[in-house]
Amino acid sequence: MKIVRRKGAKVLKGDRSLSYQLVGPDSTGARKFMITVVDVRPGGSTPVHEHRTVESMYYIIEGRAEVSDGKSKKVLGADTAIYFPAGGSHGIRNAGRARLRYLSCHAPPYEIEELYKTWEREHKLLTTGG
Repeated sequence: MKIVRRKGAKVLKGDRSLSYQLVGPDSTGARKFMITVVDVRPGGSTPVHEHRTVESMYYIIEGRAEVSDGKSKKVLGADTAIYFPAGGSHGIRNAGRARLRYLSCHAPPYEIEELYKTWEREHKLLTTGG
């Protein structure tokens, strides 16, 4: 058993967001999936991107999110899960006036730090090998 508290998790900074790496290869040694908790301030987002071989899911814990698959957008609230198959585009934006908090789950894990570095350089459709 491994316990990771959000306060002690590795944090990545995004567009008005903080992504806490709770479960994954670096934090727990997990090899089959990765879970992060993401806090997004109003107007902040995770750009639309895709992973060729990774299934993805967002679970909205609190706030209002505009979720996109690159073709359509939906505004959703808390207690809602959104699934994206491997190779499917996905992105999320805080569409409310308060904090958006969501779980971001991926199987298998991918190089999340590389993805965040790419976002620092450009904000367009991104594809990762993982």
